[in-house]
Amino acid sequence: MEEKNEKFSIDTENLKNETVETAKKLKESMKDTDLKKETLATKGFITEMIKNPLEKIKEVANDNSGKFLKTAIFLIIIWTIIVFIGSTYSTISSWGFSRVFNNILSVLKKILAPACGILVYSLIIYIMNDKNKKSLTNIISTVTVTQIPLILASLVSLLTIISYKISLITSPFSQLCETVAIVLGYFGFKNLFAEDESKKFIKKYVLIQLIYYIAYIVIGLLGIYI
Repeated sequence: MEEKNEKFSIDTENLKNETVETAKKLKESMKDTDLKKETLATKGFITEMIKNPLEKIKEVANDNSGKFLKTAIFLIIIWTIIVFIGSTYSTISSWGFSRVFNNILSVLKKILAPACGILVYSLIIYIMNDKNKKSLTNIISTVTVTQIPLILASLVSLLTIISYKISLITSPFSQLCETVAIVLGYFGFKNLFAEDESKKFIKKYVLIQLIYYIAYIVIGLLGIYI
């Protein structure tokens, strides 16, 4: 039996329109945001994720109302702040406070990395997923929640500010979180593709990761390590 090779074509016009629409939705989501309310909502969401991660990810992936977009944005902002604190401290400890502004570009590149990584994954999935087309906002929301373990790892890594010896704990924890994120990513992406057969989807997942790491190398040339 011959296996049919899946071909993915890029509809540039459709991608452009979807990107513009996504930008509008992101802008709308940021309007009239109640910080306290959103903090509580995000805390509740993470609690539910810990209790039943696969079911929660499935709910996000199958949602077409965009109700999880604000939570996803809030998570990205939190992740960015965590990276900013960590990279700023690293710069100060390495070069001294007087050199912070001289290395501001390096700090900016580091804080852009989380959002860039999520965007790269989202665009890859949007282009590849032509049979069960999802909005880019839905994909961004799903990808973001699968990265929660990495956000937690970044947060815990800030403990090294107190003492570098704590890295004996934070390093293994970060590795564990990376593994969990890969597993959550598999199931989250699988839900986006509405693929029931694991044997069939594993090939797509490997391809997604392959394209992502090619993007990682290319974007890394700019000093942004997603």
